[in-house]
Amino acid sequence: MNNTTLIQRITTSTTRWVFFVLMFVSIPLSVSAKDALILDKLSPAEMQWLSENKTIRLGIDRAFPPFGTITEDNEYVGFTADWMRLVSEKLGIEFEIFKDSTWNETLSLAKSGKIDMIAGLVNTQERQAYLEFSKSYIETPTVIFNDGLKNGYIGTIKNLKGKTVAVEQGSFASDMLSKEYPDINQLQVKNTGIALSIVATNKADAYIGNAVTASYLIKKMGFHNLFYSGDTPYSSNHSIGVIKHNPLLASIMNKTLASINQKARDKIATKWFGMQVFPSIRRSTVIGMGVIGLVALLLSALWIKTLYKTRKDLRISERKVRHQANIDSLTGLINRRHMYDILTEKTTSSQEGFALFFLDLDAFKEVNDSLGHSIGDELLKSVARRLRNHVSSDDIVGRLGGDEFIIILNTTNQPKDIASIAQDICDSLSSDFIVQGHSIDVSTSIGITLFPQDAATPDNLLVNADQAMYASKKNGSNGFMLFDETMRESMALRNETLRDLKLALPKGQFELYYQPIYNLLTGEITKAEALIRWNHPERGMIRPDLFIQLSEESGMINELGEWIFHEAATQVAEWRAKYAPHLQVSINTSPIQYRDKGFDIKNWCAHLESLGLSGQALIVEITEGLLMESSSAVKAKLWGLRDAGIEVAIDDFGTGYSSLSYLKKFHIDYLKIDQSFVSNLSAHSEDFVLCEAITVMAHKLGCTVVAEGIETEEQSLLLKEAGCDYGQGYLFSRPIPASEFSALLSNVSRQSKVCQLASHA
Repeated sequence: MNNTTLIQRITTSTTRWVFFVLMFVSIPLSVSAKDALILDKLSPAEMQWLSENKTIRLGIDRAFPPFGTITEDNEYVGFTADWMRLVSEKLGIEFEIFKDSTWNETLSLAKSGKIDMIAGLVNTQERQAYLEFSKSYIETPTVIFNDGLKNGYIGTIKNLKGKTVAVEQGSFASDMLSKEYPDINQLQVKNTGIALSIVATNKADAYIGNAVTASYLIKKMGFHNLFYSGDTPYSSNHSIGVIKHNPLLASIMNKTLASINQKARDKIATKWFGMQVFPSIRRSTVIGMGVIGLVALLLSALWIKTLYKTRKDLRISERKVRHQANIDSLTGLINRRHMYDILTEKTTSSQEGFALFFLDLDAFKEVNDSLGHSIGDELLKSVARRLRNHVSSDDIVGRLGGDEFIIILNTTNQPKDIASIAQDICDSLSSDFIVQGHSIDVSTSIGITLFPQDAATPDNLLVNADQAMYASKKNGSNGFMLFDETMRESMALRNETLRDLKLALPKGQFELYYQPIYNLLTGEITKAEALIRWNHPERGMIRPDLFIQLSEESGMINELGEWIFHEAATQVAEWRAKYAPHLQVSINTSPIQYRDKGFDIKNWCAHLESLGLSGQALIVEITEGLLMESSSAVKAKLWGLRDAGIEVAIDDFGTGYSSLSYLKKFHIDYLKIDQSFVSNLSAHSEDFVLCEAITVMAHKLGCTVVAEGIETEEQSLLLKEAGCDYGQGYLFSRPIPASEFSALLSNVSRQSKVCQLASHA
């Protein structure tokens, strides 16, 4: 047996653990065992910076397992991801993660200042030109892998002169090879997985890169011909890189990393690598000990026994890995991948009928936003337990991701029984959950499809159930619906609308219409409500109720809301200058705009100032439900509007569940009586009594009252009699384009001037 064969055999069975140990040889362990309170260690300037920057743009390597990768559910997971999650929790911030960029694109984003920092990268001289690096929080060796059976053992990097080596574009290894080994031909690719596949198919002579990631992917991707083939003098010291000219953020990151105690470090390392973080040991010592140990094992008579134990441990480890690959780590339910495998097996090997439930929690995002993700996670665990308790042991419960769950109901496919079980689940989940002292009220929307009646493949069944779930949610929360073919058409229209909606704003297809609001006492136009319209090039005018909810679900509402604000502000500035110096325009806002990533009141004030407007030029309309949200972001934005002089109106008052204490607490300026109270208004009717009561109550609280949906002269007179201040509706005018509203204001202005001249004649 020659030396090459001997080394190959050693490395195939035992050397990989050496490199997992090497990975931890230089981790700084200067922090105390007790976790520091990081916020107490920040300077006043750093605290101020954090308060003004609650969202930090984070660049990542999306294809670098087990350090970081993007799952099928579009979640960022891995060793580095957990470190960043810990940083986020300690600082009370959110990361806007750039998940779609390749590693090279991420570096380019940092160079151009389009992100704030990068997680899990190596400190190099070139990168120091545009990044400020934190202290390293983990070190991993850079090694050589090749097709050892075909090409033999390489040994050192010098033996690759004139050879072709696959590397990840923009990686630390690529940079080092370019500088110190120009005679090696580099084949640069997007990620490590591609690089290894190229070497496995003998399109390159070797791979040089991170030992941990390479070992992980070789096993996962089944590259059985790839082996460790030599060491390099390099190690990757993983750090956080903060873009230059942001020293406060760089300092904050260093202090935060230093505050993470040994227990937390061990927990993350154990989760992803199955070991603790060991104190610093010289690299040469570890390598020497590893080699001596390996030789001793080879010469020992106990080798066979050790090999047997190793194989047994590997089998146990493989079972553990299979379990982790099939089980959702948070809830303990079957995960998306395994659920899909089960559906595939059931639809191909058996024709026994079953029902597929697709569940989505209603308003779960509000729980996360108001109480935090840790409470949200505990809530998901409780939901999982209730679901398991309400189905048979023969039924299968899984979590698709986020707040979505799935149930395969094997015990029955009879519609009556299915409906009964679905209703039981709805009733169970609508009962309050007690999580860490918080009473949480949630509900669920369920979509149901049947096999084989509705579809015969896993993909089609999942699509059907998803469509039925959306139909249920649209029909109102806490309910269920069975799939039918009309839902397919409805979903196709929804998807088409969503596709066109994403293009509507840049193509200038939106327009604001304005409905005048009249002073019921004087008959003057003193206000107007701005209402968005979508001029679709093929479908004509699309009503807001058909696209506003879609924009909220797709995350477009913030961008749309900004456009409405700027457009309305610009228009009212023109009308104030030409026709009515005290005119106010109200704009509708979504509850989503009041959360962490919503509008910035400072930017709004700056825009108003640039137009020469005070905050009183605009009125912001909110829903009753928004007042009940307890999140700090909602409160801050409502108080910010108040401080800016922008008045606030509650739209559709009387249809929600607002508390009078909240009206007083936030000093609401206007109550808009919903048109449902006005449409059947008559003398001595209950609606008249309600309108009168609302008006009296509002005036007592210092609120002005606006009635919506006035269509007849009788309604107008009765509302005036009830003490209502303002009114709008088709009796006065439908919503009209800005040009027509300008003409209306111009005509009113001329008439006013004529009256003034007549009074002086």
